[in-house]
Amino acid sequence: MEQAIFNSAIKEGLFAVLFVVAGFLLWRQMARIQDDGRAREERMLAAAKEREDQMYSDALRREERLMRLAEDLTARFEKLASQYDGLALDVTEIKSVMKGER
Repeated sequence: MEQAIFNSAIKEGLFAVLFVVAGFLLWRQMARIQDDGRAREERMLAAAKEREDQMYSDALRREERLMRLAEDLTARFEKLASQYDGLALDVTEIKSVMKGER
């Protein structure tokens, strides 16, 4: 009887130890998975921030190029307008010469 109780206690103690060890290993694995998840999330956030910064700087460069283009077009149209005004004066002068007004 004593032997049966002792065997039962050893058997139950062994299962208790195995249960505690399995629980500890499972807890450690879950902590590692959680840490890996956090690290992956931080990498993803850093990559997203980097992409956002890159897109912002690209947008600024595009805006700068568009502004230079607009300024260049404005300057060209102003030059064309002054040339048109010069031609209009020349045509008016030619008309007046042909009509004999000068």
